[in-house]
Amino acid sequence: MIIRDRQGREYRLQVNGDENSYFIAKLLYRNSEVGRLHCVLSPPDKLMIGDILIHDDVIHAPEHLGAALLRLLVEPKPIDYRRRGLGTHLLQFAIKKARQRGIKRICGSLTQKDINNNPNLVKWYKKYGFEILPPSQENIENAVFGISLDLGEKSN
Repeated sequence: MIIRDRQGREYRLQVNGDENSYFIAKLLYRNSEVGRLHCVLSPPDKLMIGDILIHDDVIHAPEHLGAALLRLLVEPKPIDYRRRGLGTHLLQFAIKKARQRGIKRICGSLTQKDINNNPNLVKWYKKYGFEILPPSQENIENAVFGISLDLGEKSN
């Protein structure tokens, strides 16, 4: 599957996992991983988002010998892939997969580290219909918030 960022660059979405228990979706640009989504399926009706990560420090492998030789002289600058709409694509992919499987609820956890890395994270999840909840037993140990999206019988 091919997706495009806000500037129209193409990324390949590669999905691996066990159809019945989990999946990992990787976003690849020039054969380098620039983003990742981890989801765990809790049958019959729940999908847990383990992580959505967009890398901010990607150094691509040289495409040809000249570039490789130049790299010996000049330290390559890491590329930040955040704020290009890639996280949104991954979240929408998780929602789509959940709907295809008849999942009724998507949930996850937010840690203080997640929020420190992206101060707009709570607002971002709310934008896509997630409720922000106090942590519960369902969340990971160091969660400061739980997130939950009820898919119910809706067919967006």
